[in-house]
Amino acid sequence: MKKLVASVAAVATMSVAGSGGIAAADDRTDGSTPDDSAQYVSPSGTATVSSSGTATTLEGTPPRGYGLGGAHVAGIPYDEYIRMTGAKWFPALERQKVDYWAGQVQGHTLERLFPGIDRAFPGLGLDGPSIGESVDQGAGNVIQTVNQDGPGTVLGLSEGAMVVNAVQARLAADPNAPPTDELTFAVFGDPIGQHAFGDGFLRQNFAVGDVVPSMDFRIPAPVESQYDTYSFVSAYDSIADWPDRPDNWISLLNAIAGLATGHTAVAFTSPSNVPARNIRTTVNSRGGKTTTFMIPEQHLPLVMPLKYLGVDQGTLSRLDAVLKPMVDAGYSRNDDPATAPITVDPVNGYDPAEVTAPASQATFGNQVGTDPFSQMLALLSTFGSGDGGAGAPPPPPGG
Repeated sequence: MKKLVASVAAVATMSVAGSGGIAAADDRTDGSTPDDSAQYVSPSGTATVSSSGTATTLEGTPPRGYGLGGAHVAGIPYDEYIRMTGAKWFPALERQKVDYWAGQVQGHTLERLFPGIDRAFPGLGLDGPSIGESVDQGAGNVIQTVNQDGPGTVLGLSEGAMVVNAVQARLAADPNAPPTDELTFAVFGDPIGQHAFGDGFLRQNFAVGDVVPSMDFRIPAPVESQYDTYSFVSAYDSIADWPDRPDNWISLLNAIAGLATGHTAVAFTSPSNVPARNIRTTVNSRGGKTTTFMIPEQHLPLVMPLKYLGVDQGTLSRLDAVLKPMVDAGYSRNDDPATAPITVDPVNGYDPAEVTAPASQATFGNQVGTDPFSQMLALLSTFGSGDGGAGAPPPPPGG
């Protein structure tokens, strides 16, 4: 029964993820303030923070930033999303897109159920490629590109993060893998990730070796990578930050809302959004360091839409104060207030529509505002009129 529920949830939540969510921002309601020290000492390492107590920009491995997008849905500002992924975190990297199929969550399922649907609606990717096929292809493309073009940092958003995991798994067993000082990885909204504050949705709900329905994707074992990795998680994003007490329905509803608000937009956040206590570094048996940044939104995802409807800040904060204890009860990380991360911050947290607006404006024009409604209307306007400059989904295998 649990696997059936997880399968249905996987299709539902990952379908929303493929459409490109609009990020949200949270409120700091616990009255805590970040540490003003030069460094925040985590359980297994250190991460540099600014004098104001927030994260700083990262160098990664220069000079290139190899970018991998998420599921490629027609109409979204796909190339801009890749260009902007981690741009405020790794500002010095020279961006280079790594192409791969970037299949959607339904894979080949719709064509199996409704033969000919892909021909009836061409260009929408309704008959694959699947996520599993895409991840396999993407891993090979990344390794080939790095071997050809040299040192850099590989950045993967959502499905692109799954490609990163596959690359790390291959290189972990490759005697000819690049030296550790020539390659770094960064994942944003990783569905199969294990981070310092929790686990991704697929990692929690499927066992190693399980094949996720529709995706044709087999859950891999966690990787002990020799390379340093940066993991960026939007608080309450159901894809990357699924509640570990899923019997808490308020937590589940908030996490699903967090998918729509923060799953994609986490890639467009900045170090100033992250307090020192939300940074954790661990070191594995091979010496590879993984540094996790949990990024708060201005308000709970359940509350954030009300901001766009014009509800005043005071009311939003009062709603956060009422709902947050119920939401946080679904995450065991909050059992000890002394170590719990800040997951709502009205001052430093990020607003999703604001951080995604530059990608929409670069693609559709400056008439698009910083509100989610104008951005959604711009996206919808591309259907039926070509790709609207946003980029069409790549061809399927053999296409």
